Amino acid sequence: MAYKLSEIIVGGFITVIRKVLSFFPLKVRYSFFENLGLLGYYLIKKRRKLTLDNIRQAFPEKSDEEVVRIAKESYKTMGKMVMTSIYLEEITSNGNTVLENEELMLKACENNEKAVIIVSLHLGGFEAGSVMRSIRKFYAVFRKQKNKKLNDLMTNWREKGGLHSIPLRDSDTLNHALRSKTIIALASDHHANDVEIEFFGRKAKAVSGPVLLGLKHKVPLVLAYAVFEDNIIKVVNKKILEIEKKKI
Repeated sequence: MAYKLSEIIVGGFITVIRKVLSFFPLKVRYSFFENLGLLGYYLIKKRRKLTLDNIRQAFPEKSDEEVVRIAKESYKTMGKMVMTSIYLEEITSNGNTVLENEELMLKACENNEKAVIIVSLHLGGFEAGSVMRSIRKFYAVFRKQKNKKLNDLMTNWREKGGLHSIPLRDSDTLNHALRSKTIIALASDHHANDVEIEFFGRKAKAVSGPVLLGLKHKVPLVLAYAVFEDNIIKVVNKKILEIEKKKI
């Protein structure tokens, strides 16, 4: 694939930074990316305002000081999520990621010749769910980066950590994975206009894709999430979702 000069320069710069930072312990790198996320909070005014407004809507009882604190912590977490993608292989090795309720995923895979769909969201180091690659080949759906060089780098780094990318709207790859003995993670907190739900006391729209795929392909859905606990990522398999198709 031919890259633009600008894409090569950006990709090369990020590769160098990744290499330099790799000489430091994970604790130091987490701190660096937390501060990088915090920098985004201060620099991107439009996103900062949206974040603060959303927190106030969700937690009207919180003081302004508490709202700002939550927003800053959110941006710090986003910085650490970027780091998870870049160093996924290391982060999911040597006890840097712990898996809770592994037996639930094993139960979902039992007597199942097709995929298991993980229903999750962009919370914590969710990509570290690839720690379950020891159970089955692990996939997740991602939106392609506009920078083709950066997209290829991210795909490669994720695959080294056992996470195989399915490009958003690549139905052929997704359908193949659904028909195989795999685990497919779907982050279901994207903007959508599918179904109406109540979210923090307000009407909101949510995606229906994971449920529709589960019904169509007759595969189990597992609710899971990941959180940062200091410098460790904890991946939690919460429960197997029971779904049924109702007649209208």
